[in-house]
Formats: sequence, C-alpha cells, structure tokens
Amino acid sequence: MSAKLERDFVAADLSAVEGLLGSMRNKNSLAAFGLQTRCDELRLTLADMIAEPETRASAALFFSGRPVVANRGIETAFGTAVVDKFQDVVTKVFALHQTGSLGQRGAVPGKDLAKLHITNVVHGSFGFRLEELVSQGTMVDSELKTAVDETSRLMEKFGEADDEPFDAAVGNLDDRVLGTIREFFDLLRNNDAAFRLVAGELDRSFDRRAVERAAERARVTTLHEDTIDFEGQLHGALRDSRTFDYRTETERGVISGKVASELSADEIARINRELSDKDSRATVRVKQVRRGEKVSREMFTLIKIETR
Repeated sequence: MSAKLERDFVAADLSAVEGLLGSMRNKNSLAAFGLQTRCDELRLTLADMIAEPETRASAALFFSGRPVVANRGIETAFGTAVVDKFQDVVTKVFALHQTGSLGQRGAVPGKDLAKLHITNVVHGSFGFRLEELVSQGTMVDSELKTAVDETSRLMEKFGEADDEPFDAAVGNLDDRVLGTIREFFDLLRNNDAAFRLVAGELDRSFDRRAVERAAERARVTTLHEDTIDFEGQLHGALRDSRTFDYRTETERGVISGKVASELSADEIARINRELSDKDSRATVRVKQVRRGEKVSREMFTLIKIETR
C-alpha cells in the first residue's frame, strides 16, 4: 500500500488499541500492560513514518463497479486498459514538465523516465499499487513523484462539483494531456466503474456520479491558443514572480499573466523600467479554456513588448 495508506492503517490500529486500553477497568492487569506496550510501539512506528518522507512516486488505484468482483478480481481487459491509461496521463504530465509543451503527435519525450511498475494488488475493492522502482537516494521528491502527484490533483479537479478549480487546473494543460484524461474517464464511464485514487497526501474517491461529471467535462472542454498583439500600456512586470499587468485598448481591459520563459530577468527589469505606463505594443500568447462555444477562462503569457 502507499505511504499514506500505511500511515492511516497504523493510525487506525493505534486508535483501536487506545480505545481498548481506555475502557479497561483494571489498569494494572497483564492485559493492560500488553496493550500499553502495543500503543507505545504503534506510536513509535507512526512517528517514524511521518518523519520519513516519501520521495519516490507511488499511487494506489482501487476500482469498483461492473468490472470488479468484490475484492477477488477485476476484468483483465478493463484492468490492463485503465492502468495503461493512467500511466499514459502521468507520462504526458511528466513530459510537459520537462519540455513545456508537447507536439500534436509523435513520441512523448522522456517516456522511459516516467515508467511506473505494478508492485502489488490492493484490496478495499480491487486495485493496484503503482510505484517508481529506481531509488532516488535524496530527501526531495523525484520528478516522477511530482508528475504523479500533479496528475492525481488534476484528476481530482475533474470530479469536483465546482467549475472554478477545474478551469484553473485544465488551463495549464495541453491538448494531448486533456485528450488522454478524457480517454481515462470515458473508459471508467463506459464500463460502469467507480474508483479511488491515493497518491501523496491525496485520497479521493470517484463514485459513478463523479466519474460521469469528470467524463462529461473532459468531453466538452477544449483548449485554444493564439498569439495576439495588443496596444496599450504596461502597468508593471515583476522579475521575481515573472508576472505582468497590461492595460489593453480592447474590451478585455487590463490583462494579467505570466512572462514567457524566453525573457530573462534582466530583460523583464528593463521592460519595467523603460516601458511602464507608456504607449506600447505587447505580443501575448492567449490560451482559452472553452466548454462548447463558451470561453470559461483565459490565460495570458507576455512574449515581447516594444514601444509603439
């Protein structure tokens, strides 16, 4: 099981033992002594688990519904397909971190570096534990763990009732990641399956309703990106946070966003010093999250700015 599940199991065991100990009338009995010893052992174990950071990627996926027979088994075709699709999402999120963007087709960069392995079958319905097998030997999260945890948080947003967290999360994706997540939730919906995902500190259950909501969101959501020249005035560009505010002479008014990675910190400082509150022309990458024809969110990235 994952580190979180192991901690939860030990914590539950500790709570049960403490409850038994607290209910005993004879605190000096041999049984009470044994329970106290067990309490002390569990507390030490739990403290060690909390102190030991989990730096390798791991995730536990539990499934229920039509393809699953209690905690005894899962249909082979569904089980292999859904694990493969989860791995595909992780691979593309990992590559997006490494490269900043993915091509519309072709091989995904760094695919071999993003491999997870099935290391165990987990029960609670029926599922799998996926892990990164190569030890990083560091006290910081591996890049693959970062990708797995981000994938898990991203999938959580697809199932939430509130649209705002979903729009914010999906705006950082590209079409290939979104398309693979769409395939993952379609697979669950078409097989009448529900699932629970545990990764890092996240523990999220998707019932049939949440799966349906996630699949429908993924189906109707598209990403559109364009590069637009705006005329207006720069309010400011911050070197440390790499953010900008620009008053456009359009119905958008003031737009805010990130400064492109191509612009150095020194260049941002120069732009801020020389062009703030002066008429200028800004080239901005505009990314839209759309559901159907409706634009639900826009994100702006400043590519360059020059005197008008």
